[in-house]
Amino acid sequence: MEKIEIEKPQEFLDLIAQNKDKYLYHDHPNDGIDLFTDEVIESYGWHATTFEEITYRTIAEFIEENCEGELYYNDHPMGFNGFVIVSDIVKVREQIKSFIIDSIKRLDLSDLDDDQLEALEFFGIKA
Repeated sequence: MEKIEIEKPQEFLDLIAQNKDKYLYHDHPNDGIDLFTDEVIESYGWHATTFEEITYRTIAEFIEENCEGELYYNDHPMGFNGFVIVSDIVKVREQIKSFIIDSIKRLDLSDLDDDQLEALEFFGIKA
């Protein structure tokens, strides 16, 4: 993923407004990452986060390290602010799903609650 720093805060805020229909997520200084704008990926995240070890942050870090696209950011003293636009949403969906499934399979799956069992079913993982 290409990382593009926008140094002036106002320019960055303008860029966010211009790309609000394109970005996959916005990493805001106050809220962090609270949702993915793609419904499929948001559903993956919602199910995956029933496991404490998987968060929206870990999914975002995976995207930034492994998927094609651009990360625009402003590293202001008041806090990091960034957003990601991916090049191929279909490919990214596949990559994220594989990442989540692999992450879940590495966990201890012996004592699961109902939400976690539902997540296993959603991802097609046998307990």
